Amino acid sequence: MTKITIREARAEDAEAMAIILREIGWSERRNVLPLKEVSKPIAELLRHCEKDKGGHTVLVAVAEKDNVVGFTNVHWVPFVMLGGWKGYVSDVFVSPNASGKGAGKMLVEAVMEEGKRRGCKRLMLTNGKDKTSYKSGFYKKLGWTERPQVANFVYYYREPWS
Repeated sequence: MTKITIREARAEDAEAMAIILREIGWSERRNVLPLKEVSKPIAELLRHCEKDKGGHTVLVAVAEKDNVVGFTNVHWVPFVMLGGWKGYVSDVFVSPNASGKGAGKMLVEAVMEEGKRRGCKRLMLTNGKDKTSYKSGFYKKLGWTERPQVANFVYYYREPWS
């Protein structure tokens, strides 16, 4: 079995991350764009996050030869109502080729550990109910609780990839 490890993401991981998004079919529009066009803004975001480690953590799961097989990112924000910090996990993606090998679990557990280290009051994420991770109870198995009383609203300035 391939050994998977977790490390901080670097700008040079952008293309591998873009490939994972393409592999999972995240966006029909994104999938027809040249890979460089998709990976360039990802690299820019990674460079920003590298400079602001207090506000963002981006992790990658890597297999042999430092091959990126998954990634996650979390944003650390002050949450006045709780009187402390909250982590918002905005992405957890794993290549279909690595699915079921523990990369997703390792990524989420690394975020949970980082939140604990930072003294966060809670972590939050959004999971599509049509996604395999939701249907399989992936997050519930890791101790996360679904909040049925909370609606998830989004305000779009523009959707660059839909």
